[in-house]
Amino acid sequence: MNKMEIVKIPKKFRDILDILRSGQIENGLEQLEKIKDFEPQKAIVLAEINYFSENYDEQWYAGNILFEHFVAYTNTALISNNISRAENFYKQYLTEKEKLSLPDHRLNTYRYQIQQQLAKLKGDKNLKINVEPLKVIREGKSTDYFIELLKENRPKLTYESAKGAEYLLHFMFERANTDESLAYYEKYENGIISEHIHIGATRLFLAKNQIEKAKNALMTYVTKSWYPVEYIQITPMRIWEYEDLYPILTKDLKKGILLANKAKR
Repeated sequence: MNKMEIVKIPKKFRDILDILRSGQIENGLEQLEKIKDFEPQKAIVLAEINYFSENYDEQWYAGNILFEHFVAYTNTALISNNISRAENFYKQYLTEKEKLSLPDHRLNTYRYQIQQQLAKLKGDKNLKINVEPLKVIREGKSTDYFIELLKENRPKLTYESAKGAEYLLHFMFERANTDESLAYYEKYENGIISEHIHIGATRLFLAKNQIEKAKNALMTYVTKSWYPVEYIQITPMRIWEYEDLYPILTKDLKKGILLANKAKR
């Protein structure tokens, strides 16, 4: 992940970001307009809002976290048929980075990410940046296997607890019967903090064509699990990394995510 130069955000601006994360978008935007300077940071905020509002004719921007924004940017270009706009943006973005005295590893990361996004814009589906869909498992490891796994690795946790479930579901989603794993998830869903678990459950519910349960799990992630890596983030941009989630990302659901009260933990 690549981040822009660290800028200290004043308390007044941070308070506005809190308002926006709480879902008070109209109020937050009104106050954001009154903030002087910080144009790159404000552009990131507006871009995140536009991605979830489907404002495809409005401002896009590639901000923190870079990969998440690149994926959202490319997806927006594909949906809105703005391929050339995105291609020009990526090429200009890389040109600007190459003018800087950046370490080779950072510059190579920019080049790799942009090469992958340009390939995606051209329709290439076989890309290393793509996240593989989770597989539905009909025959898997038994409950006893996971109970023993918990005893061996986390002896202070119990199987019948949210913390125990949070630990085990990392393994169960890939090794256990999917129906049993999802039933176990639902039992402790509201007590689980891990973003990975909620997103994994969402993807598996969707793979099972359990649409409403998938939406519920995603909103649990949004409202009870997601937390910004950096203060400037106001939405769970990580969602865009998972193309298998796109079928449920309707306009109404994206609006619900934007208007939800987030980042409370």
